[in-house]
Amino acid sequence: MPNRSLSIDSSAVARLVRNRTMRFVLPAGLAIYLAYYLTGFKPARIWLLEPSVDTLIEFNRAREVFASGVYPQQASAGNFNAVFPYPPSAVLLFYALGIFGLRVFMAIRMLLMVAGLLITFKASVAGENDDSRAAWLLLGAIALVLCDTPVSWDLRAGNTNLVFLGLILAGYGLLGRRPWLAGSLLALSISLKLFSGLLLLWLLVNGPRAALYAAAIVIAALWIVLPVALFGVGQTVSLYASWREQLRLISGPGVYSFIASMRHGPPLVTVRRAIIVLSGAAPEAPFTRWLLGALWAIWLGAVGWYAARAWRSGHVTAPSRPALADWTVLLLTPLPLSPWLEPYHSVPMLTGAILCLVIVLDKYMGDADRIIAAMALAAVGLMHAVRIPLPIRGFVLLAQFSLLVIAFGLLRPSLAARPASVPPALDL
Repeated sequence: MPNRSLSIDSSAVARLVRNRTMRFVLPAGLAIYLAYYLTGFKPARIWLLEPSVDTLIEFNRAREVFASGVYPQQASAGNFNAVFPYPPSAVLLFYALGIFGLRVFMAIRMLLMVAGLLITFKASVAGENDDSRAAWLLLGAIALVLCDTPVSWDLRAGNTNLVFLGLILAGYGLLGRRPWLAGSLLALSISLKLFSGLLLLWLLVNGPRAALYAAAIVIAALWIVLPVALFGVGQTVSLYASWREQLRLISGPGVYSFIASMRHGPPLVTVRRAIIVLSGAAPEAPFTRWLLGALWAIWLGAVGWYAARAWRSGHVTAPSRPALADWTVLLLTPLPLSPWLEPYHSVPMLTGAILCLVIVLDKYMGDADRIIAAMALAAVGLMHAVRIPLPIRGFVLLAQFSLLVIAFGLLRPSLAARPASVPPALDL
């Protein structure tokens, strides 16, 4: 039954964004936000002469690995600033983007980060009605205010997380009508960062199978065929062995004691680091392992509970609200378990915030559902507003992720029962 007890809805928001003043102010404000975090308004950065920290690392390390066929081994001497945990497929992608030099690489990276953010905003409402789709930029901007930390970190450092998220959301929006392209984009995201690999399970359950086949083909090409063609079988085996050694080094307990002694170390926000800093226990102490295991068990229990409710809701298609909830949960699932979690890895919270916003603004959702979404938004925004010291921020991220998963678990049956209102396509 339609419920109008909450006065603000998507039609009111759509009228707001059609206002002439808002049509200027909103893009201008977002442009200033992007310009500030991309360049700091420094002339050298504006003219692409001074690369961001992570962009320079990706450019240089990709060229080194491509030239030598092995990953750098400086990390074995304790130099964790030299760590390069990206898979060999990402090495090939970075090398291809940087073939015309650092400045072109920097320019392409900036364009891709901006495109990734805008695609995330727009694709997150691809399954909504006309009013919500018209308000995509405003909804995205509000979500950005509530959880901008990972976005601002990514823009400042010049990392790949917004590109990664943009590829995923573009695939999500295109899944209904262009499944082959959608699967290929998802495969590119997996080839940059493994966090999106769980989405293949969603495709296996819900389809379309064409997207799954396309993802498998592109992954095989980037992970096996191209490395063998470029390096040969033996060198490809060595390449993967050296990458595995990189992952082993950054996953070991020694990384925490070394980071503690560094003035400018990697900004790790893992749950383990938060436990170590607050308790003073060693990384491998029984208390650390017990508490970490307990927190991981609680997290996986919440994800498992969500998965059970999603399974009982039956088959869903994308783009749609239940699909976006599923994809958000799957993107968040590996993060608390990661041994190398940095602030910008939590960019999938953006899609969760946008989904909560459209639920709050949907006057045809029940009051209870809208209140759950509003409370989740308020809690995530409040925890974002309180500046928690970086070493213990892993606890805050775990709490934010858990709140979103619990909220979506409570909402999941209602989302699945809501009929699709738009054709399954993303108009880019």
